[in-house]
Amino acid sequence: MRKSYPEGVQRSPGRFASAPTSFRAINPRSSRTAEHVPNQPASNGAGDHGRSAAAISNAISRLHRDYYGRGATKSSTVFQRNFIVVFLEDIYTPLERTLLDAGAAQQVKETRQSFQLAMRERFSAAVEEIVGRKVIAFMSQVHFEPDLAAEVFVLEPQGADDEPDE
Repeated sequence: MRKSYPEGVQRSPGRFASAPTSFRAINPRSSRTAEHVPNQPASNGAGDHGRSAAAISNAISRLHRDYYGRGATKSSTVFQRNFIVVFLEDIYTPLERTLLDAGAAQQVKETRQSFQLAMRERFSAAVEEIVGRKVIAFMSQVHFEPDLAAEVFVLEPQGADDEPDE
């Protein structure tokens, strides 16, 4: 099954689809969202989670683009306490899309997982720089139809983050 691209996206044979990148970062403690915030360290307060989430979306998508040759067309980050999850949409390259159309989903998944393992330190370092905290665990998963990836970061607990939820 061929991927249909969003309105306004152009795709030429043998070329990457080009689309405006939409970053939406969600602060789970508020209904506000942050978009396109420059990559800058946050002061770790709950009010900074929205800005940090937007910076993380930008950084992870940029790393995908720089090292994989194509970034996601949409990236959303959820940041709560010691947990950060980055959702990336429309992630597959034309080569991967061709393999998926030919029924080679397992090969695409294995290649993506190998890539994520190789990028673990770079992804973690980007998150650590933005939030000013140590990443103690990184997990990654891809999904087909719809094509999504989730990058999960667990941060070292600090202060009130060690306390149970009420």
